[in-house]
Amino acid sequence: MGRLLFLGLLIALIIYLVKRYIRNKISAGTAADQPVNLGTEDMVQCATCQVHIARSEAFLVQQHFYCCPAHTPKK
Repeated sequence: MGRLLFLGLLIALIIYLVKRYIRNKISAGTAADQPVNLGTEDMVQCATCQVHIARSEAFLVQQHFYCCPAHTPKK
């Protein structure tokens, strides 16, 4: 009976270690495939309401940044 219990525990340990190895292999592969954002983006201030917004989302009109089209000067 003792040998059977020992054999069962040994098999369970081997299965656990194999699953852990496979899980680590998969998670390491997916992390390497995703791009890493190392840079930061400049913030600019709206000339009308003074709200800070990312430069890529701002509207540039006549050397001034605006947060939305409603704040841009009308002609």
